[in-house]
Amino acid sequence: MSLSHLPTIFHMAKMSPSVLIQGLKGSSGSVVFQDGKDGIIVRVRVKGTNPDTAAQQAVRAALTTASRQYKGLTTPQVQAWEAYAEANAPAYDSAINAFVKLGVKYILANGGGTAPVTPPTAPFTGDTPKITVAVSTGKLTFTATAANAANVATELLFQPLKSKNRKPQAKAYKTGAYVSFKVGTLSADVVVPTGYYAAGYRFVSLATGQTTHQQNLTVPGPVTFSVSETEGKKKAA
Repeated sequence: MSLSHLPTIFHMAKMSPSVLIQGLKGSSGSVVFQDGKDGIIVRVRVKGTNPDTAAQQAVRAALTTASRQYKGLTTPQVQAWEAYAEANAPAYDSAINAFVKLGVKYILANGGGTAPVTPPTAPFTGDTPKITVAVSTGKLTFTATAANAANVATELLFQPLKSKNRKPQAKAYKTGAYVSFKVGTLSADVVVPTGYYAAGYRFVSLATGQTTHQQNLTVPGPVTFSVSETEGKKKAA
């Protein structure tokens, strides 16, 4: 089969679920060629979704900042990070891994800035408040029993679940917000779509980017429709 036939094949692929041809494998543009029992099946390439949310943009920006900053470290600074990574293995497997992980968390929790160029000199033991979570219309509400200590933030975590009996995945939690709870402001909302959720939290050092282990929370029921979702459904109807 000559390449001159390719435009016709592509046109056929758009008009039918699959087309069987011979002698062609791999992919080209928006189509993929796969082996079938009677020949080669042509199908449309399905690309993964990338919503590019504000949260994702913030993480990418922090990663870029920390990575670039690492390149500017002096030799003694890199050696200090190498020693820190070795002393804290297996949490970190290299100097750049330690610097970037802590740097990204530092930037996100502080809402910007540049990461400290020297590694932490002591473990981060966390904070004393206990956190609970409640559900209401269109949001998860996290409440602390007391204010955070100075230079400490609480990272609020959540994970959408496909059903009320679905078990959460340890690595699938998302950051809803970084909050420094204060006296008189001991609650914070994380706006989410309708559905079932798992939730948790951990403390973050605003001075170093160190974190504590995640504490999981019991979410008492599903999040119900938000006002905007309800209005949208009425318009669609």
